[in-house]
Amino acid sequence: MPYFIKIFSVFLLATVKYFYTPLYAFLTGLNFWESYIAMAAGGIVSFLFFYYISHFIVISTKFVKPVARRVAPNPWLKKYYDRKDRKALNAKPKSKFNKRNRLIIKLRKVGVWAIILTTPVAISIPLGAFLLRKYYPRRKGVVLLALLAIALEGFLLCLLFWNMPGLRS
Repeated sequence: MPYFIKIFSVFLLATVKYFYTPLYAFLTGLNFWESYIAMAAGGIVSFLFFYYISHFIVISTKFVKPVARRVAPNPWLKKYYDRKDRKALNAKPKSKFNKRNRLIIKLRKVGVWAIILTTPVAISIPLGAFLLRKYYPRRKGVVLLALLAIALEGFLLCLLFWNMPGLRS
């Protein structure tokens, strides 16, 4: 595999699956610093992209439904509401809390630090960026702290995988 493709694949993997990226970089044959820089760059670019695009998504969804109701033809709206009423009659009560919702609520109770520290390893970078933007949009320094956490945890993960006994053979 060409050198550029190795680094680019590590970069792309770090945008969504940050925890597994050092192992992949190790297996592709990159050295410690190459993999760390590609991994940190991928995580930082991903966080910034999802942090700023999530604001647009949250704002735009507030306006999509009313506009769709005005623009959609009446037969379509009638079918939509009929289907919605039928589903409501036949549906069981929905469970409001699943594992993901409970994790998000626990993280929100603990605060911004829990979201920042768990974003790279426990929850994905896109979800962490969305949570930070949604629940702490005006808190100063959140983006910088999250970027520092991504870089630091990337370094620690690379150290862990490069010094793991039995992985080198």
